[in-house]
Amino acid sequence: MTGAEDVRWNLSDLFASPDDPKIEAALARDLERAKAFEATYKGKVATLAPKPFAAMMRELADYEESSTRAEVYAYMLHSENTQDNAAGRLLARVREASAERGSHMVFFALELAQITDEHAAKLYADPESAIYRHTVDEARKFRPHQLSEPEERVLTDFSPVGSSSWVRLFEELCARIRVEVDGRDLALDQALTLLREPDREVRRQASAALTQALSGDLRTRGYIFNVILQEKAIDDRLRHFPTWISSRNLANETSDEAVQALVDAVTGRYDVCVRYYRVKRKLLNVGDLHEWDRYAPVSDTTRDLTWDDAKELVLGSYYRFSKRAGSQVEEFFKNSWIDAPVVPGKAGGAYCMPVTPGHHPYVLLNFTGKLRDALVLAHELGHGLHDRLASKQHIFDYHPPLTLAETASVFGEALTFDRIMAEEKDPKVRLALLCGQCEDAFSTVFRQVAFNRYEDASHNRRRTEGELSVEELGEMFQEKLQPMFGDALILTEEHKVWWSYVGHFLHTPGYVYAYAFGNLLALSVYHRYLERGEEFVEQYLEFLAAGGSTRPDELVKRIGMDITNPDFWDAGLKILDGMVTEVEGLSGIK
Repeated sequence: MTGAEDVRWNLSDLFASPDDPKIEAALARDLERAKAFEATYKGKVATLAPKPFAAMMRELADYEESSTRAEVYAYMLHSENTQDNAAGRLLARVREASAERGSHMVFFALELAQITDEHAAKLYADPESAIYRHTVDEARKFRPHQLSEPEERVLTDFSPVGSSSWVRLFEELCARIRVEVDGRDLALDQALTLLREPDREVRRQASAALTQALSGDLRTRGYIFNVILQEKAIDDRLRHFPTWISSRNLANETSDEAVQALVDAVTGRYDVCVRYYRVKRKLLNVGDLHEWDRYAPVSDTTRDLTWDDAKELVLGSYYRFSKRAGSQVEEFFKNSWIDAPVVPGKAGGAYCMPVTPGHHPYVLLNFTGKLRDALVLAHELGHGLHDRLASKQHIFDYHPPLTLAETASVFGEALTFDRIMAEEKDPKVRLALLCGQCEDAFSTVFRQVAFNRYEDASHNRRRTEGELSVEELGEMFQEKLQPMFGDALILTEEHKVWWSYVGHFLHTPGYVYAYAFGNLLALSVYHRYLERGEEFVEQYLEFLAAGGSTRPDELVKRIGMDITNPDFWDAGLKILDGMVTEVEGLSGIK
């Protein structure tokens, strides 16, 4: 028992239940609003004068505020129990309703993108319409990749039975996976936690059991991945995107070249990761390291903690940084915005779900009582803080692009980790904690870029060679992940199926590099805070409050940093290099 068993979110401030009649009433009302919006503005968006344009955008924002709630509610209810038929039925219903509404809204993005430079200048010169400048600028970038309105309408009509349906099936299959370890029947997340146990035999057994469990419906999940890969290929071809990741980069407000520079910088410093695992191999004194040793504690000093312990640790860390940040984070605990326990059928992992600027976000966890869970809590609440601060933006500028989305979460983790280290005096425990922090950073930076290399290979091979077998997918996975470990840790044959539970590959193709982007950026931002102290706090909070209202490169300049400088990523990687040097110093091993 961890004390998290009764920490359940309260979704009643959205709707009372999946059968709440207010849901159908809202869906019907929002459909009528979409039809009315189409009737009023179709054929006019690109030429509206500033004042009518601003009025249209306010009307659209109000519509978006309303229509988002049912979709978010259904998704979270399904996450809470992926095996619940009522939740699944509601999720399908709201997605179908969204597609029906969307068919009436297709014209808007198409016409918004057609705004000319001359007309855009008029809109930007008026204070009322100028607040939508970023929205207009970003829409216009997609002009070369848009289809005709009838084509876009057909794609929207078919979207409920498109990739989202396959992703839902994938998530439900993963949630049903049970792992048999030493007579215990465990959920996937619980079994993955065993890879952090001090006893190597426990880790080895857990690793073998995970492989066996993942192999159960591997071909089904492999087929789902192939469908997603092919759908992406078709969409990119129709929209004339030059590469499989170009659409993601455009949405992230960055360029193919900038992302490739990040990938090259990270893969070029795999030696940092290799150095670390060579030290770890000597610390563990077990001969060759394998995948079940990646997260092994370097000593028998482990820290379990209750939910209350984790709450105090994380909340206290945010309050020490800023009373304003702490009070925003505390709202999540006070108001039942967190769902914490591991329960049958619950979706794995953790997330923070934003809703709209006018409604608070929610956090989902799978809290198992380990110190790492406190850092996950700090991470997700960093997202929550970001969302809360950005609520002053209109809904179109509320969400930061994925390239900035991890900044606040990694920053929150760093705050919590530094507090843990400051209060811990035992050098063995400090070494163990620092090793854990290195491994988490490597997982977010090096591993996610290795994942990006795997996605790159998967998408490109699917386009040139056709459907990929699960054996081919596994071989590529191994081929792209092994280089980050060099000869310091050898991935076994069993590891080849582990690609098959990574949801990001399916629900957001191309997403994973944003973790590396955000982590290296956040490390640099955090070190700027350590250098400047109190004077940096409000500047940082205002940086978060900007949400998605400004391009990432421009926004980061406000806190004195330049992500367009090729040396920027090297600076972040040097921080990781320094962490390994510290591990070498504490351990006495090089």
